[in-house]
Amino acid sequence: MNIITAAEIKVGTQLAEANGFLWDVAKIVKQTPKTITVRLCSDFSSFRQHWTTQPDGTPGGVLKTFRKSSRLYGIA
Repeated sequence: MNIITAAEIKVGTQLAEANGFLWDVAKIVKQTPKTITVRLCSDFSSFRQHWTTQPDGTPGGVLKTFRKSSRLYGIA
């Protein structure tokens, strides 16, 4: 686990919550000069809405926007 800046996020990066739970970056939804919005998914979550693909075939996960200068725990 390393400390990375949000500007270093790419598809496949894993980001950690405070408790160590890992989220996969499935898609970069939007980038501006100062922010990045990503779709985070986890197929290990007990919440269906967090899964990469929903049972009906639609994309799952949650959207999260970070300032590119934010420091995060992750595996790039």
